[in-house]
Amino acid sequence: MGIINILDEKVSNMIAAGEVVEKPANMVKELLENSIDAKSTKIIINVKKNNRYVKISDNGVGMSKEDLLLCIERHATSKISTKDDLFNIMTYGFRGEALSSIGAVSKLTISSRDKESEKGTILMSQGGKITNIQEVSREVGTEIEVKDLFFNTPARLKFLKKETTEFRAIKDAVLMEALGNPNISITLLNDDKEVLKTSGKGIKNTILELFGKNTLENIVSFPLGYLGNISLNRSNKDFIFIFINGRPVKSQIIENALIDGYYTKLMKGRYPFAILFLELDPREVDVNVHPTKKIVKFSDENYIYNYIFEEVNKKLFGDDDFIAPVIKPKEQEEKVENAKSFEKEKIEAEKISLDNFFENFSKKEVEERKEEEIFQVAEPIQEKNEEEKAEDKLLKINNFFQEKEKNTKKIFANNEKTDKLKSSEEEIKKIIDFSEKRDIISKNVSKENFKIIGQLADTYILIERNENLEIYDQHIIHERILYEKYKKLYYNKEITTQQFLVPVKFKISNKEKELVEENIEILKTFGFDIDFFDKNDILIRGIPNFKILCSVEELVKEIIEDLKNSKVRNTLLEESIIMSSCKGAIKANQKLTMEEMKILLEKLFEIEEYTCPHGRPILLKMSLNDIERHFGRLGSK
Repeated sequence: MGIINILDEKVSNMIAAGEVVEKPANMVKELLENSIDAKSTKIIINVKKNNRYVKISDNGVGMSKEDLLLCIERHATSKISTKDDLFNIMTYGFRGEALSSIGAVSKLTISSRDKESEKGTILMSQGGKITNIQEVSREVGTEIEVKDLFFNTPARLKFLKKETTEFRAIKDAVLMEALGNPNISITLLNDDKEVLKTSGKGIKNTILELFGKNTLENIVSFPLGYLGNISLNRSNKDFIFIFINGRPVKSQIIENALIDGYYTKLMKGRYPFAILFLELDPREVDVNVHPTKKIVKFSDENYIYNYIFEEVNKKLFGDDDFIAPVIKPKEQEEKVENAKSFEKEKIEAEKISLDNFFENFSKKEVEERKEEEIFQVAEPIQEKNEEEKAEDKLLKINNFFQEKEKNTKKIFANNEKTDKLKSSEEEIKKIIDFSEKRDIISKNVSKENFKIIGQLADTYILIERNENLEIYDQHIIHERILYEKYKKLYYNKEITTQQFLVPVKFKISNKEKELVEENIEILKTFGFDIDFFDKNDILIRGIPNFKILCSVEELVKEIIEDLKNSKVRNTLLEESIIMSSCKGAIKANQKLTMEEMKILLEKLFEIEEYTCPHGRPILLKMSLNDIERHFGRLGSK
């Protein structure tokens, strides 16, 4: 007797659910993408009860009764109909598995109406089995309510993480979808409390609403999206957002191209903030790789890499305003929660707190206001009864102020919504205007017109340029200049070897000797003449003809150390060039003449690179406006 059986449909649905609805965040993502595909302009998601209850409502095209009955069946979809459609996918969903998978592991209620139907339909199911269906009065659109997720799969329920962890994953998923759909208003609630909300008024508004003012002010637009400056760099890749034809995806090729485009502009172990929107021929992208549709493959990976790398590199090259940190006077601190958790930045400026109405004025202003009000109220009191005691008068004055404050709060309460909206819109407009103006300002500002102020601590060069005070690290300037020079020499095959009359000999370990032997040809192409003597002695007969301000033994040992961590030829050569640049550059605490400082700066402005080869910034800036604001001079002009 055979041992192979055809699985029951209910069992196969639960297996499919394990792939599509691995956790609550996957479910929310699938439901949200369905709402987006339905041409919705407003979507509201409410998550409750340990993330096992989700209600999502939209104003999309909705479904008829017939479509509603079909939508919970496996492989039922309106997105594709033939195999050729798989190679021309322009929607989020296409598998037809989401609702059937969700329904298989939950108690599901779907209410919907399309514009052709006079009434809507509500359908209820439990564990994939329809329990009720009837007509209802409702607007065009769809509402899906998921209760008791994984109620019939206790094993899956057991492996859910902490409530906060699971909700953070939901929030991350919603943020990605909101960022990829900036013209759709998306709201996420947790137990009826608003956690995330976008207005659907374009990408810059969306960036501001999701990440806050600081992020919007520190990004620049380029043909593929937005790039963050070094003030936004992170210790992980979580703030690299990639969208292909509007779909949020993960792609190692794209991440590598982006990070390589930032090369020498970020320190080791740091990653950029970036939002990339790629529009590609759907036939050149395979999204049908995994049930989550998050992983994609490209028909020409080399083209994708080179295209992104060149665009990023082109945008960042020579932009010292974008790369260099700016020193600003300390202002009122804003409440900004950890961006990794994707909490919205709370912009408190210019907003009035009703509970502390008078506290928003300076003490002097409050006293002046109170004196005016006391004068206006005290005189009638005095006329009414000249015999009243002073204490009674003060009591009445105090009562008057309490009543006035109460009335003021009522007025603000009545207009609170309008005022907040107006204040918010004005704030957003100012920030976006600033961002747009900065984007159109030419990078080709005058590099030649600068005045050297002097040298600070024999380490930093201070100059005045374009109404900015700029502070440069002399070692990093020289290091960058040497790096560009040595790199050019190597790639043009112009590196020569400086031969020693007497070879330099020192001992190395067996492992180090093996590393040098394995990479001897690479080291020779870079100008090293190396030989071996005895068991653990190494002979250095020549080194690259560079100016090296350290001992030969120190230089070679540091390169050997790099060999331990470098598997790739290009990485080793790059590290060798960087090492030689660092060792050859002038140091801190080295006094320079005005002429020497001028030569360094002119060469730096010529190469237009404003970080060291390790990614550290070369300069700091402080604008004249910020300096005057710090000293309180702006108001006097």
